[in-house]
Amino acid sequence: MTDLEMLVRRRIEEERAKGTSPEHITQIIQELFNSVDASQASAPVAVSRRR
Repeated sequence: MTDLEMLVRRRIEEERAKGTSPEHITQIIQELFNSVDASQASAPVAVSRRR
């Protein structure tokens, strides 16, 4: 799990614990993504398929 994924999950859990509405949580997460500089984000890791 990337640092960004952990940050988003933690933030969602914090907001749920406070009783924040799902709509407001969505807005908070969108603002978080908008503030992240794409050049600093780690590249997604390729997952191999098992046959």
